[in-house]
Amino acid sequence: MRNLYYSYFIIALNGFSCAMSQNLYGSLFMTLSMFGFTSSDALIKHSGAWLPLSQILFFRGIVAVLLLTIIALIRKELFVSIKNSQRRFLFLRVLGEVGATLFFFTALLNMKISNAVAILQCLPLALAFFGALLFGETVGVKRWLTILAGFFGVLLIIKPTSTDFNSYSLIAIVAVFFLVLRDLSTRKLDISMPSTFVSLITASTVTIIGMIMYPFQPWVDPPLEIVGLLSGAGIFLVIGVIYNVLSVRTGDISFVSPFRYTSIFIAIFYGVVFYNEIPDIFMIIGTLIVIIAGSYLFYAERKETRN
Repeated sequence: MRNLYYSYFIIALNGFSCAMSQNLYGSLFMTLSMFGFTSSDALIKHSGAWLPLSQILFFRGIVAVLLLTIIALIRKELFVSIKNSQRRFLFLRVLGEVGATLFFFTALLNMKISNAVAILQCLPLALAFFGALLFGETVGVKRWLTILAGFFGVLLIIKPTSTDFNSYSLIAIVAVFFLVLRDLSTRKLDISMPSTFVSLITASTVTIIGMIMYPFQPWVDPPLEIVGLLSGAGIFLVIGVIYNVLSVRTGDISFVSPFRYTSIFIAIFYGVVFYNEIPDIFMIIGTLIVIIAGSYLFYAERKETRN
């Protein structure tokens, strides 16, 4: 009997060890994903001193579309049959991504990178809010208080009553609403639809939007250095997409998701080192509130799913 209990203990220990290993890999992948996305944002912000948004979207998009096409070909996911019932959700998903890209980059080029990225981190709070508002999802008192606390953290970040207030912070908040549209639509997509295909459709649409914007913004002959930076931004974007998918598919989502907030610390690092952007006390406190609130929502949602 003692040997039997010992065998159960070893099996349980191995299972726990395997789960922890998966979670550690998942958290590493999520951190690498945030590094990719935030590095792409940093290069775009730098390029904004030379080029209008239309050219930034175009040059970054060309590289991203090329890489995603190669990946889709390798994975045999370039040509996918889309069900009629899925077309509207795919359209809304792409619309949300395009809107978020346009508004976020407009804000990013005109405000501190750490503030812009921190504002985006209220997405889990906004998702919970609109999930309850539009779809009647159950949100208890604790989660409502968490959402309100998170939004208070955002107010501390943007400081609407301060002389330091940057109106582009509001544009960054608009980007969050488009991200909500993107993520709520993504939930409705069939799980069989390859994420690489969806990412390729989105990147292609953003690149086309950049081309459409050409007549409305003056053409600037780009320095070779800036073209190289935007190519790097496209590569980092793809790195972010790939590792984001890997993170979600590897670890426990409640353990992995809070590592999204590493993007804030990466953005602060880039802001301090490259742009001499020193975060003030309100930004630090507001960011901590958003991180704690968002992490709690991830935990509560996962706990509810398990029950």
